[in-house]
Amino acid sequence: MAFSLGLDIGSIRVKLALIDDAGKVIRLDSEKITSSPTTAVNSLISRLGDGVSLEQIVSAGVSGSGNGIIPKEFNWACYSSPLSIAAGLLHYHPDGKTIIAIGGQSSLVIGLKDGLTKPWQVASTPLCAVGTGRFLEQQAYRLGISLEDFSRLALEYSGSPPRIAARCSVFAKTDLIHLQQKGTPLNAMLYSLCESVARMVASLKKGAFPEPIYFVGGVAANKAIARSLGDVLSTRNGHRAEIIIPENYLYIEALGSALLSTKKKSQVVMLPEIQARQSHLEMPSLKKITHHYSSSGHRIKVPATGYLGVDVGSTSTKAVIINSSGRLLTKNYLMTAGKPVEAVKDVFRNLLGLGADKVKIAGVGVTGSGRYLIGSFIGADLIKNEITAQTRAAAEIDAEADIIEIGGQDSKLVIKKNGVVVDYQMNKACAAGTGSFIDELAEMLGISVKNGDFAELAFKAPYTIDVGSKCTAFSAQAVALAQQEGISLEVITASLASSIAKNYLSKVVGSRKLSNKVILTGAVFYNQAIISAFHEQLEGKTLAVAEDREVSGAIGAAILVKEKVSGQGSSFKGFKEVIDSECVRSTFTCKACEDNCTITRMRMPNEKPTFYGSRCDRFDSHLSQARKETSFDERGKILFQEYKENSGTGPSVGIPRALLLYDYAPLIIGFLNALGARVVLSSKTTKEIIEQAVELSYSDSCFPLKLLHGHAAKFGDLDYILYPCAIRLGKKDGNENQKYACPLVQASPFILRQALNLGERLLAPIIDFSRGNDDVMNSLADVAIKMGFSRSQGKKAAQSGILAQQKFETDRVALGRKLLDQLHESGELGVVIFSRSYMSQDSGANLGIAETLAQLGVVPIPLDYLPLDSVDPKEYSDRPYWLYESKHIAGAAITAQDQQLYGLIVTNFGCGPNSFMLKTVEDIMGAKPLGQLEIDEHAAETGIVTRLEAFVDTIKGFADSDKGHMVRSQDIYRGASPLNNSKKTLLMTRMAPHVEVVAAAMEAYGTRVVVLPESDQRSLHYSNQLTSGTECLPYRITLGDFMKFYYDEGIHGEEFEGFMAGAYGPCRFGKYAIEQARALKEIGFYLPIRTAVSNNAYRDLNLGQDFERLAWKGIVAMDCLERLVWRTRPYEKQLGSADQLFTEYTRRLADCIRRKDTVDNILRQATDEFSSLIDSERQRKPLVGINGEIYLRSNKFSNNDLVRVCEEAGLEVVVSPMGEWFRYTSHRSVEDALRSRNIKKIIRGYLKKMVQEHDEGSVANLCRDLLDEEEPSTAEILKSSSEYLSSQCGSEAVLSIGSGIRWMQNPKFSGAISVMPHGCMPGGIVAAMLDKFSTIYQKPWISLTYDGFAETNNLARINNFAEVIRYCSKENQAEQLDSSVLLGISSNSPITD
Repeated sequence: MAFSLGLDIGSIRVKLALIDDAGKVIRLDSEKITSSPTTAVNSLISRLGDGVSLEQIVSAGVSGSGNGIIPKEFNWACYSSPLSIAAGLLHYHPDGKTIIAIGGQSSLVIGLKDGLTKPWQVASTPLCAVGTGRFLEQQAYRLGISLEDFSRLALEYSGSPPRIAARCSVFAKTDLIHLQQKGTPLNAMLYSLCESVARMVASLKKGAFPEPIYFVGGVAANKAIARSLGDVLSTRNGHRAEIIIPENYLYIEALGSALLSTKKKSQVVMLPEIQARQSHLEMPSLKKITHHYSSSGHRIKVPATGYLGVDVGSTSTKAVIINSSGRLLTKNYLMTAGKPVEAVKDVFRNLLGLGADKVKIAGVGVTGSGRYLIGSFIGADLIKNEITAQTRAAAEIDAEADIIEIGGQDSKLVIKKNGVVVDYQMNKACAAGTGSFIDELAEMLGISVKNGDFAELAFKAPYTIDVGSKCTAFSAQAVALAQQEGISLEVITASLASSIAKNYLSKVVGSRKLSNKVILTGAVFYNQAIISAFHEQLEGKTLAVAEDREVSGAIGAAILVKEKVSGQGSSFKGFKEVIDSECVRSTFTCKACEDNCTITRMRMPNEKPTFYGSRCDRFDSHLSQARKETSFDERGKILFQEYKENSGTGPSVGIPRALLLYDYAPLIIGFLNALGARVVLSSKTTKEIIEQAVELSYSDSCFPLKLLHGHAAKFGDLDYILYPCAIRLGKKDGNENQKYACPLVQASPFILRQALNLGERLLAPIIDFSRGNDDVMNSLADVAIKMGFSRSQGKKAAQSGILAQQKFETDRVALGRKLLDQLHESGELGVVIFSRSYMSQDSGANLGIAETLAQLGVVPIPLDYLPLDSVDPKEYSDRPYWLYESKHIAGAAITAQDQQLYGLIVTNFGCGPNSFMLKTVEDIMGAKPLGQLEIDEHAAETGIVTRLEAFVDTIKGFADSDKGHMVRSQDIYRGASPLNNSKKTLLMTRMAPHVEVVAAAMEAYGTRVVVLPESDQRSLHYSNQLTSGTECLPYRITLGDFMKFYYDEGIHGEEFEGFMAGAYGPCRFGKYAIEQARALKEIGFYLPIRTAVSNNAYRDLNLGQDFERLAWKGIVAMDCLERLVWRTRPYEKQLGSADQLFTEYTRRLADCIRRKDTVDNILRQATDEFSSLIDSERQRKPLVGINGEIYLRSNKFSNNDLVRVCEEAGLEVVVSPMGEWFRYTSHRSVEDALRSRNIKKIIRGYLKKMVQEHDEGSVANLCRDLLDEEEPSTAEILKSSSEYLSSQCGSEAVLSIGSGIRWMQNPKFSGAISVMPHGCMPGGIVAAMLDKFSTIYQKPWISLTYDGFAETNNLARINNFAEVIRYCSKENQAEQLDSSVLLGISSNSPITD
């Protein structure tokens, strides 16, 4: 009998399915991946031999992220996961319309229209996402329960579950810890996790989920997830939606691979062990370092007076007892496991076993994330945040040393000067490098970190590699990929240890300078490999490891309470009393206001109930203070004073209370009031709005943009919704200071229109104050006309809006002056919140930061209450082109010089502008403490309060000490100059082959140029030492290229200058040159960076018009050469011949340009030679277009050689040409000249545009014999995108949308791919709209995100994209029929395992 084999090689498990030639299932089996996927596959194959001869297996198919481990010579059929899942499901359930597949590290939603005969749609989790099997395993492991218990306990919960973030596993875990430390019952937390997974899945697809809906993959075993999916999708579909879990749900993908492969002839044998591929940069191994320690508590043998310190952390609970002199008497440490009350009882039992009953407790101090809950439960005398407690404990070791503490979920840094804390930091909301990070990845690898196995393996590694240090989710992907590539377990463990240290130094320490002495503390430092990694990264510094590192926070709490109580008597209830006490906890939702807080009630016998989770004094506040009104409440009143609810008789208009409305509400509301419209303002941000915002928006959007969706969705059947497109928010101060809003804010109304299908109901006036008020008034008048009013009525109403806005700004300035005067009279400390108003003013989104600061005894101050106009931002930067950048610079300059003012940065995860502009703020603040909070949709008030308490403690201590040195402005200034005919050699990074011809043109006109080698892993390795990971990938790679040159050549820059193209906004690209020059100084490379900006079409290269024309011809010629190689390579007769010819013609073209010769003959010859390489017998493959961020689409290292990957997937590719961008810059230059009525610039711009078009046309015609598609003009591209995005939004998004739509409309193209670096703002605009375009044109259009780390998600998405195109093309009708017959095989066979 003949058999077919199917394997699903995932990131966690390998699943096997064996069927006979009649489709009967013979065997199903699975194996967890530990050492390597090859080992797991071989275990499965070896077990097959029990009843089946391998010779009888005639065909085999494989899918999953690890499919690449099957040698090609075995001739296995390789399929994408979506296709195999769909094939397996349709075989048993041909009625399927939606498949939800949740696997180990990815989740899919597959939409089917007519089986596999029409394009199926696949939505998958992005690079950073929660809601996979791996995530659920991690949380079960941390909570100390099995996956079976997880489901059972979750199903026991009934009621409204508390909210857990659905965007990211780190955010979700943070929320979970917050709930745990409030005492939320375990079953409520577990069901909340299930609900967050369901919300994540629902967010992958907009609109209703067609039924029937099938749920497959390992997570389908969790019935609580299935119930949550049913609840969420029932709400989405408007009726009860049944979630069907098919038989063999775990093996559906493997069965699909087996079924699809039946026509294939394959060889099935044991797989050879994979030799490690050389795709990873090998870095130094870890040096073995041994620190001796005693982890057990001492037994107390004699009576004593002592002080108890308790630290209730996210993953562990610790307690110590010290005596009156501060000596440690005993200690205990165990895992919290999600049950802080029970954990404290267990710790107290253990302390009693160590003789604690002999100690008279004179005071109790509690710290850690669960401090308020446990402080109340045990009767604490002092409750203190972790940073203050850790600092006090470390002072006993060395009062001068800085402190590095790594806990289960948080990493902390304390920097001292003369024994005074001058700065502190904690890891942001999203960061790897904590104890749970290493625990979870070690558990994934089957290694224990508790018995020394991890370190023992790590020290055996001959080298280390980069496994990512940005995020646990990213690192898990990198580890899985390393396993698939044959990297040894020893190398992976050593690399994880190194990543902890690197992550900490880049994300927490950042640009801060550590002193020569550093204390390492926290239980993570019992791992000798991690100590070794810190020694390696902090070479030259003296590192001391705290002896009792795992309980240092508890020691600090004990010392602090000892210093506080001084014989006053303790409130401690007693060890036995706490152990024996009955504590009943329950949760409910308070409906008293829009906050809808989830309240935890804790009841104990003979005591009043205690409440946690409220953000007001309605219940017992954790700060034990009533709500305080702040200047933010005052600002809110004048901001919305024009709003009169239920007034107006005209058309009803909804205004979302989001984004720039927090600055421009008077303008918008005043305008509508003057028209007599019935204005409806959305409520303050609530839990419900946040949940809806996350579900409706693109998953990688920033939090404030998501909130816009949630607010706008509340309006129902109003006539209109008005939200402006804000371009420039003030008068331009030269081209350098454009007063831009960020690209996402500019595009936000257009993204909203597509996401909510608002069409013409959405009114989006253009707000551009760059030339005064006239343009804004005209745009508002246009909106009035759309509402049925006359232009004169519209202009009059717009004037009313302008006057209301001016009044608000006048009143705000007066209130700010009054507040500062009061502050200076009172001597209080003020905290200026460096943030955009839409985050600092929205208490529902920022978790009540201003109110908490007020309760902590300081005065919170809005940024725009400061006299910002008194500071010229150009004294600090030559291109402060975002309005809020200027505000932040001015605010920092004022705050740094005022002894009573301190700064607190409030930012959002993934905020593009902040990744650069906050560096300037930090430099201006100098040695003065500067707090930072990162807010996203996660709701963890506990972490926010901890950070705010620590910040207030720090600034109060700093205020009482001698003030630190303030950095002068000349040490801060950022600037870059254009080329100035210097005799130095110019260094240019190799973005694309085009740099060769541009460099040649420069050399033709007297400039000496060195083109740097292609980027590689070393580029990223070096730049990661100077960056935080929040900067965009092209910045990091090009910075690394300069660093690589410096390290390789040993040159200090005297003979060289760097070159980096730039812009005056609105993208981050304009910041590259000025920040790279500063970064290079840190390694001693004093390299002036020259630049040219796109705003004037790069005329500031200063090499003359003849150079510009020569360089342009070279760029267009290189565009043609690239198109020739893309047209040829998929069909070449001899493998590699097209690449070889391209290299030759690149050299010849550069030589031609260098000689100032014509390119005509070269391109004619190239066209003929490339044409001769094509095998004319080969069938033309599906054609797809690639566009997106210009560097990423052009640089093959950045995009993992995307074009070649697509070709290997069976596609022919065209990439948006380099010339497209240069044409666009010329077009925008003419537009700007027309707006400013600059006649000279208009004439010059039009002439250049005409010359460009002529030269491009003449060059392109030379290749017309082989290249039949003409490039569209800029005007044509912008016309295509204008229906979806205003051309005034000056980013690459208008080009990507326009070119992509043209491809979708062109019958020669089968689909499109848009690429972007992780966090790219223009790329995020495109990605947010793609689903709509795919639906309209019935072709796949996908977005790919890259961030420089090893991952498999993009490869899987490309293969699925190609598979959809192939299966649904006309050329494959016969194959579709075969598949239909195959998938119709009866499935009534018995199942055996």
